[in-house]
This record gives sequence, C-alpha cells and structure tokens, in this order.
Amino acid sequence: MKINENNEAFPPYKYFTDVEEKFLNFTPNCRVLPARYFNEPNTFFSLKQKYEPGEHKNFPKGGFEICDVNGGIYNFGLNEVVVHPFHLNMNKYFSTTLNLSINKEKIITGVKGKRGRPKKDPSQLKILPVYVPAGGKRGRKPLSEEEKAKRNLLKVNKVLTNPERKRGRPRKS
Repeated sequence: MKINENNEAFPPYKYFTDVEEKFLNFTPNCRVLPARYFNEPNTFFSLKQKYEPGEHKNFPKGGFEICDVNGGIYNFGLNEVVVHPFHLNMNKYFSTTLNLSINKEKIITGVKGKRGRPKKDPSQLKILPVYVPAGGKRGRKPLSEEEKAKRNLLKVNKVLTNPERKRGRPRKS
C-alpha cells in the first residue's frame, strides 16, 4: 500500500495505490481511514455510504460519504479511503508504506510515571512551632475595664447626623 499525491488537480489530494484486498472490504458503519488523515491514526471516521460510478449524481466517478465523531460529513473518491486497520483487529499501524515514515520517538520530560508536584527537599521544609493549648476557652476574650470604659464613652458622645431620622424600614400605611 502506497500513498500518492495528485498535485495537478485543484485542490491537491492524496490517494492510495497497491491496496491489499482486506482493506477494501467495506461494511456499513465500519471505521475507515482516508488517505488525507493517514498520519493521524487516532481520528475516527465511519462509513456512511459507498457509491459506485454512475450511482449518484454528485459522485459521477463513485465515492464515499464519511462521518466523523462530531457529525460532519466528508466526501472522498473511491481510491482515497481504506478500511481502518484497527477495525480489522490489526494491532500494528501500517508499516508497509514505502513513501511515508512515522516518527515513533517519545519525548520523555521529567520522571516517568510521576504526576503532580514533586516532593520538596526535607532541608527546605518549614519547621512549625509546637502547639501550646490556650486554656480551652472559645469565642471572644473578655474586655478589660479600661476598654469597656472607652467603648461606653464613645457611645455617649456619639452624635447623630439627623436626629429625626427613623431607623429601619418605613411602614406601609
């Protein structure tokens, strides 16, 4: 199986040549692989309809209607689509192509298998002070006599800006 590109047509397109017979056994709703998406094997396309030459007015030379996961419909010629190798239970990807090589190098960054924030060095950890119980009392601490006197003095000397003003929501009459 080879992938060729036709640059004479507009727009240029890719197509398969020397295809084995097992890649041409199409069934309804089977997973297919267009030549344009050969480098992206994880894309998912399914066969909607196959048209032979002269069978449909929009496909005079024959072709395929293909659906993607999002519901988009694509049209391809008869030599542009094959059955996906994963649909044929082939675990390996195409390795018989002569004019296309797939780069299978992995770029390993960091430590393999570790996720999240890395552990800190024990010398950089904060040393927390030892907890000393405060006597078991909750809530606000009681005010001293001086602070109580200051607050009472402020309440007495409070000047209202508008003494006739009533507080709260007005009543409905």
